[in-house]
Amino acid sequence: DLCYTPRPLRGEVRVKIDISKLEHEPLRFDKEFLVEAERLGPDQVAGQVTVRLAGEVRPYEDAFSIVGSCAAEGPLSCSRCLEPVPWSVAEDFSLEYHLPESAPLDPEAGLDEGDLDVSFLRGQELDLTELAAEQVSLAMPMRILCQPSCAGLCPRCGTNLNQVDDCGCKPEVDPRWGALADLAGGARES
Repeated sequence: DLCYTPRPLRGEVRVKIDISKLEHEPLRFDKEFLVEAERLGPDQVAGQVTVRLAGEVRPYEDAFSIVGSCAAEGPLSCSRCLEPVPWSVAEDFSLEYHLPESAPLDPEAGLDEGDLDVSFLRGQELDLTELAAEQVSLAMPMRILCQPSCAGLCPRCGTNLNQVDDCGCKPEVDPRWGALADLAGGARES
């Protein structure tokens, strides 16, 4: 069963699955969310991201398998000039959630390769809103550019160098290279 819990921040609606009511039959879901930039990383995301999460939850033993797809689109920030860049992705995912009582008691217990796709539930609910945000975060590129030749921002005045030919700032010389500049200046004089 799905339950809707309002979140006080900007009226976001949280969608949760009450896993205590799942017995033998899988539960299908197909929901669309608006995920705020603050939730995904305001340095990388320039606005709300629309996410469509579809799939099913299947119970087995002390765990739940979730197989589904995530489609997202929204503006990301260019890594160089910070301008918004349209972005979209569609990926499939497969996860396994275990009940809290099956979590290892030893915090220093090592993980096997198969444990990397395993998460532990908090309580008896699976938060689809959190799952959507997590899947989008995993799908986001490490670095996005508005164009391969993006000139970025002037490190002195912050002007977008893609919009002007020259902002008028003189390049700042790194003092660590001063000795080489002195040698180069002396070589020209000889």
